[in-house]
Order: sequence, then C-alpha cells, then structure tokens
Amino acid sequence: MNRTFSMSNDKVTLSLNKYVRENDLEGTQRLTQALCNLATTNFGNETVTKLMDVIKHGWEKQQLYITVSKKVSRTRPQESYYRKWSRGFAEHCGMTPDEMHNEMLFKTFGTIEVETKFGWRKRPNKRSVNTTKQEYGELIETLIRTAAEMGYDIPPPKRSEHNDEN
Repeated sequence: MNRTFSMSNDKVTLSLNKYVRENDLEGTQRLTQALCNLATTNFGNETVTKLMDVIKHGWEKQQLYITVSKKVSRTRPQESYYRKWSRGFAEHCGMTPDEMHNEMLFKTFGTIEVETKFGWRKRPNKRSVNTTKQEYGELIETLIRTAAEMGYDIPPPKRSEHNDEN
C-alpha cells in the first residue's frame, strides 16, 4: 500500500488508497485510533508525536476532521508541458531551468526560511513531486500568468494534455 504523510500548521494529510467517512463520535474515535496505529507502525516518532498533538487539540476544540483519500498524482502530459515551457521561460529570463522551477514553486505554494550552515535559505512550502493533479495544474497556471506579466507568451495547454489521466 502506498502511504504518505505531511503536516503544515494544524493540518495533517495522511494519504492512503481508500476513502472512509465517519460522522458519529464512536466511529470517529475508532478511525482516529486506527490512524494512530497506522502512523505508529509506518512512520517515525516525530511524525506520530505531531499527529497525536493535532488529534488531541482537535478533540479539545471539537474540530477534528480526518480525511483519508486517494491521491491523483500529476499526469505525464502535465509534466511534459510544464517542463517544456518553464525551460523556455527560464532561458528568456536568463535563469537555469532549476532556478525557474524553484521560482514557480515559491509563487504557487509559498516559502519557508530555514537556517543552514550557509545561512538562511528560502525553500518552497511544497515540492512538485508531492503534488496532486490539481496542484500541478496551479503550478502551470502560475507559470503561464507570470510569463505573460513578463512579456513571454505561453499557449494554454490542450485539454487532453492538462486533464489526461494516463
């Protein structure tokens, strides 16, 4: 089974391959316990601690929503379209393709600053490898909009390129 786990602020995203919904308190508690057991079995102590903290505060505030859903990853045509046009736009701007990709990630998903041995560095809140089809579409839209603002014309993607499941 494919599993991913990510956290930001008070939101936990645990992606599995099934969809489950519980509305009653007892069912929600069972689901919460099952997710904690799953996290304990499959993820590190720091992740489990964060998960437990979010669950605890969610129960205290009576605002706990647990969503487990199948992730629809970006499509190959989306990635090909993005790489082709971001490479051209990077050249237009005098940047490398990697520099342009990071700029688009910054604009689309925001940034965080982290301290390293080389000083403070800006990093994107999310990398494209972990994006859904919809999020990758937002990355493409950001590229098109930013390029247009800077006088570089990128044609809109063909429907089949942007929405193809295969």
